[in-house]
Amino acid sequence: MTPKSIAIIGECMVELSGQPFTAMQQNYGGDSMNTAIYLKKLAANEVNVNYVSAMGTDPLSRALIDKWQAHHINTDNVLLSHNKQPGLYMIQNDASGERTFQYWRSDSAAKYLVQHADFTKVLTNLAEVDAIYLSGISLANFT
Repeated sequence: MTPKSIAIIGECMVELSGQPFTAMQQNYGGDSMNTAIYLKKLAANEVNVNYVSAMGTDPLSRALIDKWQAHHINTDNVLLSHNKQPGLYMIQNDASGERTFQYWRSDSAAKYLVQHADFTKVLTNLAEVDAIYLSGISLANFT
């Protein structure tokens, strides 16, 4: 049986956690990427998970894409922008464990996904998948 195919559209960002001006932990995340990773873990070879986004061509963007591929996420629909970088967010915990988030994503590559010169290729590819997932945050982020 041919596996089902889903396209997950969104933005994955660099995550920093810890206290400012101390050694901070670096990771990555975002609602759509978390969904892609956990769907692939749950469905394994039953579902082809395709991530749709835009990233830069900088070493950090490349490292993020490599991480997604290590989870067996298809990145053929991740468009590359030479003049943009990934978004960034920071998580800080106060003394009682309450989390505070700060975001730097107003000029991220993903924000300009639908304006990318190769976005028509992505639209063509989306016509071939069985389902499309996108979050309200993703919709609000694209200009």
